[in-house]
Formats: sequence, structure tokens, C-alpha cells
Amino acid sequence: MKLKDHKTSEKHNFIMKTKYIILLILLISITSFMLGLIYPILATKKQVFGLVLKHQELRLFDSVKMFYESNDYLLAIIIFLFTIVLPIMKFFELLNRTFTILNVSKKINYFLHLIDKWSMLDVFLVALLLLNFKLDSNFIVMKLKIGTSFIAISIILRMFATILINYKKDVV
Repeated sequence: MKLKDHKTSEKHNFIMKTKYIILLILLISITSFMLGLIYPILATKKQVFGLVLKHQELRLFDSVKMFYESNDYLLAIIIFLFTIVLPIMKFFELLNRTFTILNVSKKINYFLHLIDKWSMLDVFLVALLLLNFKLDSNFIVMKLKIGTSFIAISIILRMFATILINYKKDVV
């Protein structure tokens, strides 16, 4: 009987350690995501023969605003949903899967799991490309900024947390 209690105790300790590691990873990912929203994702400058005519730093919200103001409502909505709203929902879903704060239906969890493969990374890169094409000038120079790094770190850590959560679920 003591051997069974010892194994149960070890399993419980493993689960608790894994939960705290997942929490730490998610907190760093959420912080990186917020910093990615605050800091510029790219800088543009229009220049002729090295003379800078216009310099602009763009944030993720700026891309949504730019598409909205140019009447590209569908693109604005898609970028807003997939790079801002869905990642926030995914963070809540991952925290809930780790700590079971709310009872969420399996259909919602399954839906969030399906869209997770598309949220953030692919759409973020497409948004950068669309922004580049939208700013149609032969004299424009674009440079990625620190916000892009924060977003990338957030995505990678969130993916890693998802792997750990799935591993924990399989072990339990």
C-alpha cells in the first residue's frame, strides 16, 4: 500500500511542478505578447538618394487601423481577430486547461485548438507582407523592430506551453 501511495505522491508532485512551469512559460509569453503590441513591429522610411523624406514606426494596432482607414475592412477584421483577439482567447484557454478555472465545453476547446494552428504566426507574417505591399513605393525601406521579436517569442513560448499541457494530459 505504501508503494502505491508513494507513486501517487510522485505523480502529484510531477503534475504540480509541470503546472508551475507551464504557468511561468505562459506568463512570459503573455508579457512578450503585450510588449509586442506596445512596441513597433516595423519601421519604414521613404528616401530619395539617401535623404529621408518620411520615417514611421508601425505597431500591430497601426496595421489594423491603416487597413480600416483605407476601407479594407475585411483585412482589418482578419488581422485584428487572428493577431489580437484569438491569441488572447488562446491564453485564457491554456490557463484554463492547466488550472481548470472554468468549465468550458469540449467543443470550444476543440475549436480553439483547431484555430491555434492559424492564429498569430501565419497571419502575423501575412500582415507584414500586406503592409509592405500596401505601402507601394520604390523608395521605401522597411526594417523589423523589437515588437516583432516580442511577438515571435510569445508565439514560440505559447506553442511550447501547449506541448507541455498536452504532454501533462497524456501522462495523467
